[in-house]
Amino acid sequence: MPIITLTTDFGLKDPYVSVIKGRIHCELENPVIIDISHEIQPFDVWEAAFVVKNAYRHFPKGTIHILGVDASVSPVNPPIATYIDDHYFICGNNGILSLIQSEIQPQEIVEINIPQAKKDTPFSLNDIFVPAACHLARGGKLSVIGQKIKGFKELASLQPVVKENNSIVGTVIYVDNFGNAITNISEKLFDKIGKKRSFRIWDRNNEFTTVYRNYHDFIDDFEREDQYIGRGMALFGSSGYLEIAIYKSNPRTFGSASTLYGFSKGSEIRVDFN
Repeated sequence: MPIITLTTDFGLKDPYVSVIKGRIHCELENPVIIDISHEIQPFDVWEAAFVVKNAYRHFPKGTIHILGVDASVSPVNPPIATYIDDHYFICGNNGILSLIQSEIQPQEIVEINIPQAKKDTPFSLNDIFVPAACHLARGGKLSVIGQKIKGFKELASLQPVVKENNSIVGTVIYVDNFGNAITNISEKLFDKIGKKRSFRIWDRNNEFTTVYRNYHDFIDDFEREDQYIGRGMALFGSSGYLEIAIYKSNPRTFGSASTLYGFSKGSEIRVDFN
């Protein structure tokens, strides 16, 4: 049976996530349910898109992804189901898919129309998304649960600005659990504009002249690793984007890039090439 993943802004304090899982178990025998994240900031489809975009490719083809962020059904946000890159996505038509899959054309899109579902329900995940996901998990077709549509709502993702091929002005788009500030400057763009030139990465208060490809490259001598803990660094993380990080940071104790350097979503980061 295909995997069903869950991404929501529900948090873990309330019963909402367990209710979704219970409803799935009522419809399917021994379903495989995996949580991607339930700590998305409320209604933040950009943050949800970043998390899902960096997670879904690691799941098998045919996986069904329920995206429960800004998902309340309304005339301007109807429920949709899509088949993109050999994965199913079920969500509101709020633009999140355009942020996840800006470069891959959908193979099929339908506006979900399940007769027994309450169209005005505030609980769209339980009453619409879950039945649709379970239908697909049983091998059902998209055409059975909805009417084919041509496309989904588009949102413009925040792109870095290249200035005269000598600099890149980017923005922090995500702060992870370790307080690392992840920008929208991709490694591909960095290499394309940089052309192996020397550079400095900076904002108003911080500067880095070296960028690492992983955390291990930051350590010259692992027998003295303790001396590196708490130091700042720039690197290309697993997402493929430039990050500003603190080695083995802990936002709850000695701090992180977000707390010590003052980075938050929307902070500007500049790369100047010599």
